[in-house]
Amino acid sequence: MVRVVFHNILIVKPSSLGDVVHGLPVLVKLRRTFPGARISWLVGMPAAAIVEGNPNLNEVIYFRRRAGGLFGTARAQAALLRKLRRGKFDCVVDLQGLLRSALFSAATRAPVRIGLSDAREGARWFYTDVVEVGARMHAVDRYLAVGKVLGFDSAEPEFALEALPEARQSVERMLGAVAGVSRPFFALSLGARWASKEWPAENFAAAGSELLERFGGTVFLVGAADAARRAREVEERMEHAVVNLVGRTSVGELVALISKMDLVVATDTGILHIADALGRKVVGIFGPNDPARSAPYFQRENVLTAEGRCPKAPCMEHECDGMDMICMKSVTGDDVVRRARVILEGGI
Repeated sequence: MVRVVFHNILIVKPSSLGDVVHGLPVLVKLRRTFPGARISWLVGMPAAAIVEGNPNLNEVIYFRRRAGGLFGTARAQAALLRKLRRGKFDCVVDLQGLLRSALFSAATRAPVRIGLSDAREGARWFYTDVVEVGARMHAVDRYLAVGKVLGFDSAEPEFALEALPEARQSVERMLGAVAGVSRPFFALSLGARWASKEWPAENFAAAGSELLERFGGTVFLVGAADAARRAREVEERMEHAVVNLVGRTSVGELVALISKMDLVVATDTGILHIADALGRKVVGIFGPNDPARSAPYFQRENVLTAEGRCPKAPCMEHECDGMDMICMKSVTGDDVVRRARVILEGGI
């Protein structure tokens, strides 16, 4: 039962890429619950393309972590706080759960400010309503728990993620400039925000080579610019030519590119969750992180793990502590191809 009809709602979820994707079902539910409301999203620049152009949103408010040095950043932060204060929001939903996001929420002076019980850094003290969530709930389900206050349930979440037309056109031009591409299209996502989540380059190369041997088609290497060195290493180890697009696409173009893939192989990164939200088939490789919390939401059966070969997994540590990353190294290229056969041809 909705306690009150809200007219001006702000979602605070600045980062990261996969987490912003996980928050999209909240936006869809809010729009259906409050069809006449003005809904805004406060997002960091690196993840902004995930929400830009979304038909369920009225406004995107940009958070710039750095803006032209110390004074430029201070001016940008002050301008953001003024904008939030003048926004006259009657409800704020803080999905980030950190002190900074809670301060943004408080700056609005909204009479209702909703956050989750696992918020950190004292953030929950800035909320008027705290929603209890479990430690091992999937991120999507955790975020949708705010519906207990807002009057919607967590059933049948929808992401409503689509590539923008200009990004689609850019990707079409990009692919048109590459000779000899053929289906099926496979994407290998090489980046990882944690060093402990990196899958070895030789494993990526083995998986890519075996996929091409088995199915033909084209392998695309994707990821942010900081994965360029690993991409070169994978290319050098591959037995077939690949299309290396690491660091060569914007986030918007990446969404458009992933929407064309037949299969995406990735660790627990934003690209994995983008692919799942777009309905693309995935193979997820998990080690230090907990699949219960962040597996691809619709394809949890397509997660590969070390199956108990590391006694500490899932440790949730950013750096491997003395286990030589056995949780990631134990998942092989053969494991990926066996799962790909199940997905693509019903093999075993």
